Amino acid sequence: MENIISNFNIEGEMINCEEINTGIINSTYIVSMKQQDGTIMKYLLQKINAKVFNEPSILMKNIENITNYLEMQMRKNHDDVHQVLKVIHTKNGKSLCNIKKESGERDYYRVYKYIDGAISYDDSKDRNVIYYTGKAFGNFQKLLKDYPIKRLTETIKDFHDTEKRYNKLMDDIIIDSEDRVNEVAPEIVFLLKHEEYYSLIMDELGTPAIPLRVTHNDTKVNNVLMNKDASDFLAVIDLDTVMPGSMLFDYGDGVRSTASTAKEDEVDLSKISLDLDLFEAYTDGYLSEMAEYLTYEEVNLMADAIRIITLELAIRFLNDYINGDTYFKTDYEKHNLNRARNQIALVKDIELKMDYMKNYVQECYEKHIKSKKGNSRRRK
Repeated sequence: MENIISNFNIEGEMINCEEINTGIINSTYIVSMKQQDGTIMKYLLQKINAKVFNEPSILMKNIENITNYLEMQMRKNHDDVHQVLKVIHTKNGKSLCNIKKESGERDYYRVYKYIDGAISYDDSKDRNVIYYTGKAFGNFQKLLKDYPIKRLTETIKDFHDTEKRYNKLMDDIIIDSEDRVNEVAPEIVFLLKHEEYYSLIMDELGTPAIPLRVTHNDTKVNNVLMNKDASDFLAVIDLDTVMPGSMLFDYGDGVRSTASTAKEDEVDLSKISLDLDLFEAYTDGYLSEMAEYLTYEEVNLMADAIRIITLELAIRFLNDYINGDTYFKTDYEKHNLNRARNQIALVKDIELKMDYMKNYVQECYEKHIKSKKGNSRRRK
């Protein structure tokens, strides 16, 4: 790691390198560098998973364009509270350092400036934390609402095209390359019965009804840095999957990941449900930032998006298991299968609560629209 970090425009002597094991795609390290005056500067070093992100240079161009735009918007808004990820360049001015291995393949590394005074939660059931998680991602989309979408490249093709992911699963079931299909018949049947939902968002994506927006696509609580008393968010991080898409992707996945009562690999299915209090907190935080910019169709599909994105993740986990666990990191043989069963259990609970969630989204949306109009009249 010392050799890798020496390629970047960073001063000092490396005194510590600690791996963070929360992610399931890239490898991440906190690097501490001792300066000549004795102070310690910290940086985030990441090895990019080139099997997932097969064009790392395009990925980094996206990230630099987005972070520069966010920084400009924050300056325009005189926002000195929130922060943006800062890319550290190599000594030859590049955003990536690539190391050639003996096999001829290359490993790609990048470095960000570490954001001090922040706390991150791998998981939280604190209503306040979840509220500010929703608010952070709502603010992220609000700041980027006028970003020229054509400048943004799709880093993972069809990432949230649920129908295409479902069709691929069906194709791979026929191939059955690892001879695992027979043991997952109940899961396949469940996903077959939900086929009507998979195209609900994509059918109108890119139209005035569901416009293309800048989306984060990984709206978990651990991708928001909070201040230490969780009274506000500091920064949205992990921008690898920032792409053109629908706000429904981000909102749906945000609620799915933050309001579930169990982690994605919990095997006791009786522990898995959607916490309505946390659903409300995330929704309230998100709509406090984005309500006035949403279309009628987007608001109408918000609750459905939670079910759709949960189904999509079940499809992805099951497909990876059928194909021999080639995408997600796994800790044991049936890890992805257990993840798929976990998400299916969550879908079942979401469906029991769908009417309540739809009503709450509408009420919350109207509350924030009314509040915005009231503030506008007071400013006049």
